Amino acid sequence: MAHPFDQAGRLWRARVDRPDYDTARRLRDDLVDGYRGRALEDLFCGREVACPSGKCYVLESRSPMDLDGRDPDRAAAAILADLTLVRGIGEATERRLKGRGYRTVADLARHPLYRREAARLLDLVAEGNTCDLMDRIGRRRRCSDPLLLEASRFHAPDEFVFLDIETLGLSSRPIILIGLARVRDGSITTRQYLLRSIGEEAAALTAVLPTLEEEGAALVTFNGRAFDLPYIRERLAWHGIPAGPAVPHFDVLHFARRRWSGSLATCRLSTLETEVLGVSRESDVPGWMVPEFYDAYRRTGSPGPLLPVVEHNRQDLVSLARLFALLRGDGDGGA
Repeated sequence: MAHPFDQAGRLWRARVDRPDYDTARRLRDDLVDGYRGRALEDLFCGREVACPSGKCYVLESRSPMDLDGRDPDRAAAAILADLTLVRGIGEATERRLKGRGYRTVADLARHPLYRREAARLLDLVAEGNTCDLMDRIGRRRRCSDPLLLEASRFHAPDEFVFLDIETLGLSSRPIILIGLARVRDGSITTRQYLLRSIGEEAAALTAVLPTLEEEGAALVTFNGRAFDLPYIRERLAWHGIPAGPAVPHFDVLHFARRRWSGSLATCRLSTLETEVLGVSRESDVPGWMVPEFYDAYRRTGSPGPLLPVVEHNRQDLVSLARLFALLRGDGDGGA
């Protein structure tokens, strides 16, 4: 078995051998020198907010974007056409039932064997209970199933909360930036909670929690099921901050893989931006180098290295929202 230090060395050599490493390192050093002696608050047009856990710094920006409106009838029709969502019904049984005239779950309300389970599903649809509906669909289908996207139609555009975080590592390290975005009145507004010091992490987590747990809200992430949400829960627990009930969660990575994995080499967000959205970033910091840029800020006091980190996170949020719109079939992807 390889020694852990040998493995770490290989990982580091693989990192520094990447063609974008030298470019990003030069950018980092130039930003340190170019903004040395400047205050973070002078560089970013933000505001300080106070919460029970302390103070944190918030940046806001806005750009044009639209999402299609709420359409619960469309969502209900798609879900109720799938008889396999009723417990005890598989694909073969569904074919037999439809051959006997049970075309929708509503028709099963008069079936002697399935009427009780059908009634439960009908109640969830009538309530627009997206969280329980997604749980039921997820137990019968893959996490990339189009029915899960259809369930998003129960929500109005401004109920979607787009989330992306930047951290100092892959686990058990502080979150340094929490980005949230919402679409309202023809624009997407991003709100980024930037840590001026590691000591502000608890305040930032406390500040975003009401939005992440807001009644009626639905979360949208890119790989957030595996990374962002578990990471936030871990950091909340570390600070002793209680987390509330979960809200519906749409992880765009799974839907993107279903849609584009056969035509693209990877389904990384950066690849989807370039190949699907036609977005080209300039002077961007690679996500894996964010910790180095933040450490440069902490070490030197120069806020310059934070500029591309903040912009990287902001663009991630906008691209996430556009991909979500595109996958739902909202016009030209919200642009």
